[in-house]
Amino acid sequence: MKKYILFFILTFQVVFSQRALIKGRVQNTGTYSDRTVFVIVNDTINKLRKHNTLLYKTAKANAIKNKIDFKYDNNKFNTDFNQLNNNKDHKTQTDSLGNFEIRANLTDSLFFESYAHITQKYAVADLVKKKNLNLKLKLEPCEVWPEHPEKPTKLYVFVGKKIKAWNSPPGHCNLPSDSRTLAKYEVVKNIYGDYPKDTIQFTSYAHSAPLPQNYSPFKSNFTQYDYTLLYILEYQGELIQVKYLFDDVYMTKEGRWASPLKPKNLFHTITPDSVNQPELLNFVDPIEFTYDERFEKQIIENFPDPYFKIDNGKIFITHGFYVEDLFRIRKTGRLRGFDYLIR
Repeated sequence: MKKYILFFILTFQVVFSQRALIKGRVQNTGTYSDRTVFVIVNDTINKLRKHNTLLYKTAKANAIKNKIDFKYDNNKFNTDFNQLNNNKDHKTQTDSLGNFEIRANLTDSLFFESYAHITQKYAVADLVKKKNLNLKLKLEPCEVWPEHPEKPTKLYVFVGKKIKAWNSPPGHCNLPSDSRTLAKYEVVKNIYGDYPKDTIQFTSYAHSAPLPQNYSPFKSNFTQYDYTLLYILEYQGELIQVKYLFDDVYMTKEGRWASPLKPKNLFHTITPDSVNQPELLNFVDPIEFTYDERFEKQIIENFPDPYFKIDNGKIFITHGFYVEDLFRIRKTGRLRGFDYLIR
């Protein structure tokens, strides 16, 4: 009896450790110029990515917990990734007609992947039974973002307090470079347009990154601030933020909302001139921050007196604009194209 069991085990190991040549044809829907489909053994590349992401998050959490500088070396991941990505035993791709071939163990699985398509997984043991292997991938579901070729009919300008913001997942049915953020804000103070409700939900579209900003606390995304002066256009059925236009605002000791003057070369900088002179502001919470000594020369050039003070490795912001003045300035600049909405 033991001989039969041993024979069965050996036979099972031989059969299922054999490498089989899988050949066939797989295509995507053909709606893209790139018809390439990747064939990957056991999803090895994605597993490696996920493992590296887990190590990164763990290392960052430990650094925060132990209050130490966060460092993470990606070199090993990059080496392993490149080796797997270029190893034909793990990955191949279809030719212009959709044909492919790859060797794999009978115990393996093959994953068929293509941009904007649902990945399909098959056991190699099942694929070898097919005489004519011919697969077609299905497109991923996609939410079509609304378009508004018409002109907006209203403009709302207000100080808003962030309640929540979330991103619409990008999809093949929209421009690949676009991002879409949905945001819900409390209307703290109306500046123009008299929005009639206490809360507002609007959409923000973006398709190119703003200029690099090396100075905390100045951010490139409005959702990174608690309070913001927002400029919202009303279209048919949708409220949309004026693209890339917002001003972070803070309360002054006089009980007025104001925004600190930005250094040179930032995306939202208002350059002081004879018409637009920043005022000396007294914020409830002083706006100050440290900077990296490597940027000292750049910092001194971009934070000129008398609007900022630089002392002992810190920058103190002393000047800025009240929200009413910001709206006046924006009307002559970024809002000029919507002057027909402004009385």
